[in-house]
Amino acid sequence: MRSGNGGKRPPWHPVVVRTPTGSAILRGAAALWIVAGVFYLMTEFVVAQQVPGYSYSADYISDLGRPLQSPMAAWMNGAFIAQGVAFAVASALVVTALRTGRGAVVFLGLALIYGAGSVVVGVFPSGGAAAHVHVAGATAAIVAGNLAVITAGVGLLRRRRFRAMGSVSVALGAAGLIGGGVLLCGSVFDTLVFGDGAWERAAIYSIIGWQLLAAVAASVRRRQCPADWGLAPTARP
Repeated sequence: MRSGNGGKRPPWHPVVVRTPTGSAILRGAAALWIVAGVFYLMTEFVVAQQVPGYSYSADYISDLGRPLQSPMAAWMNGAFIAQGVAFAVASALVVTALRTGRGAVVFLGLALIYGAGSVVVGVFPSGGAAAHVHVAGATAAIVAGNLAVITAGVGLLRRRRFRAMGSVSVALGAAGLIGGGVLLCGSVFDTLVFGDGAWERAAIYSIIGWQLLAAVAASVRRRQCPADWGLAPTARP
C-alpha cells in the first residue's frame, strides 16, 4: 500500500539496516557482556574462597573488596570496575548498532550511571575512609542498573517475537529493585528470610543475569532488523 506521499518511506519509519558493520558491533557487545559477566561471577567465587567463614547469604559482596579483610581484594575491586565499564560500553555499542529511539537513550543513560557507580565501588572499597562514597556508588549502580533492565524489557515487550525476553527483563529488574529495597531496610526482613548478602546479590545478579541473556539474544538476532529489538522508534500505523 502506498503511503500517500509518492511511495516514499515516512521519516518516522524504522530503517532496516542489515550491514556487516552492524552485525559485528552486536557481536562485539554480546562478547563483552558475556566475558564481563562470567569474569565477575568467577572472580567473586574465587575471592570468597579465600575469606574464612565468608557467607554468600549473610556477608556483603563489598566485604570481598576490603584490603584488610580479603587477601584478593584487588581482584574483587578490579572485577567491580571491569563489570561497570564493560556493561556501559556494551550498552553503547548495542544502541549504536540499532536505530536510536527515546527508549534507547534512556537505557543508555541508565547503563552509564550503572557503569559509573560500579567503578566507584571498585575505586573506593567498603570500610575505608570514603565508605560513604562507596555506598553512594553501590546505590546508584543497583538502582540505575535494574531500571536499565526494566527499560530494555519494556521496549522488547512492544515486539511480538521478543515478548518473552521482555517479560523476563522486567521481572529481573523488578526483582533487583525489590532486593535492593529490602537491603536498604536493614535488618527488618533479613532475619526473617535471608541475610543482607542474599538480598544484595538479588539486586546485583539480576543485572548480570540480564546482560548474559541479552548477549545471547544479541548473538542470535544480530542479523534481524534493528527495530525488532524494541529500542527503536515504533512505527505509526
